[in-house]
Amino acid sequence: MFDVFATVVVPGRVAGPINVSRLLRTMLFRSWRAALKYATGKPHPRMDSVFGAMLLLSVLLVWITLTLLGLSLAAWALRASFVPAIWSFGDAAFQIGSAMMTLGLSSQSAGGWARPLVVWSGLCGLQIITLTLSFTVQIQTALRDRDALVLKLASRAGTPPSGIALLVTTRELDANGGLPRLFDRWEDWASMLLYTHAAHPVLAYFRSDKGVIDWLTSLGAVLDAASVTLAMVDDAPTGNARLLHASGTRAIRELCRAFRLDPREEPELSDEDIALAIKRLQHAGYTVPPGREARLRDFQRAYRREFAALVRHFGVDAPAWVGEQRECAASA
Repeated sequence: MFDVFATVVVPGRVAGPINVSRLLRTMLFRSWRAALKYATGKPHPRMDSVFGAMLLLSVLLVWITLTLLGLSLAAWALRASFVPAIWSFGDAAFQIGSAMMTLGLSSQSAGGWARPLVVWSGLCGLQIITLTLSFTVQIQTALRDRDALVLKLASRAGTPPSGIALLVTTRELDANGGLPRLFDRWEDWASMLLYTHAAHPVLAYFRSDKGVIDWLTSLGAVLDAASVTLAMVDDAPTGNARLLHASGTRAIRELCRAFRLDPREEPELSDEDIALAIKRLQHAGYTVPPGREARLRDFQRAYRREFAALVRHFGVDAPAWVGEQRECAASA
């Protein structure tokens, strides 16, 4: 019951010695990942939304099962207070189960301390069902708020999304004035993501789309666009890009910590990759002074290791670096 309270009522604000939801998530994830590795032969197989739905259902079943077990043990300890007396643990579980589901099928009456136990069992069952429905609504609302902006990104950044393609498409469509507003919306989105996914980690396992667009891939692409704007482009506003870079980097680091991932060193962009990006940006009309490669690597270094750890954990696609800006512009 404490875990239900800490997960639904005040998520992320209460900590206890035993976190049932986290233990269940860890065990199921390892089993699911091992099965996918065996089936696909890939070291980091893609985690689809089926796992998220299964995890959500499993949490509900474990909450009910553990509550039923604990109250049944209490009823078994007070078996002499029931009339007629309870003679087996199965009868105690049936008595408590009937009370939790408010079925009223038991032929036994309670006396003494067994009376408040039966009443408490009914309250626990009612609270678990009510709070679980509330939890489901919270999950659905958070998914809607998260994925609406993600799906819009495909028209600007392509599939898979690319930060360079996002900047190029914005300039080609003469929508550069909307770049600060775009970064501002994604800053709000990153802050929302940090709260919802840290409070309800099950959200992270729901894919945004069956294709290559995903919430984590999109976040990486937008952060790449902000990093390029801050490090390399002289004729684009940088205030909103800096705020997005700070908010997105914090979200990635906190999520990496929430899922207890171990980041490791990642190879940085090569000179050829950066040169290709500069060529695309200049062709689109941006002013890119020479000698900005080190600045770009510094901005990306702030989130690159933690982002790569999240990509491996969830088995999603990393964002494209340059992308196909012509296709993006045409689709937009």
